[in-house]
Amino acid sequence: MVIRATKKLLNISRIELIENQNETEIPFPGEWYAGLVPTGRRGKMLIHFLHNSTKLSVLCPGKSLNKALPVFPERLEQLLLRLGCSKLMFKFQVKSKPEIFTTNSRSMLAHMNQMKYNIEYHLALAEKLEDINYCDIEDILSDMLLSSTGPGKYEKPTDILERIVNGR
Repeated sequence: MVIRATKKLLNISRIELIENQNETEIPFPGEWYAGLVPTGRRGKMLIHFLHNSTKLSVLCPGKSLNKALPVFPERLEQLLLRLGCSKLMFKFQVKSKPEIFTTNSRSMLAHMNQMKYNIEYHLALAEKLEDINYCDIEDILSDMLLSSTGPGKYEKPTDILERIVNGR
């Protein structure tokens, strides 16, 4: 599993900045981007993981990758179960040792920023931190239209998953 984290997240997690600029035509199956999202409550943060090829989002409370990575596989499994795609769990390579690098794709960072505004909106709706339902936010993000390859083409993460499940 490859995690491409923002420099801010790596600094807060006290992980050494390692650049790996190797960009391939086809994203790795287990390649995730990770960034911090403020919850709007006294320094409380969450980490937004965004899968490179499917654009699936997983949210983990906390501000350190070291604490989020152990709960990440369970959160992903719950999301895939809710979406009816649990048999695809192995394709995300969460059982492999994580390799952590800095981000290398401006388009993925653009997707993350677009989603960050949506996440912040839904976080603001909760009166207390305990009221935040991360599963609901992940489900909303799974159904969000995002730009795809080519001008004027958009698709949802659920559409991409459906295509993978049906072998198209």
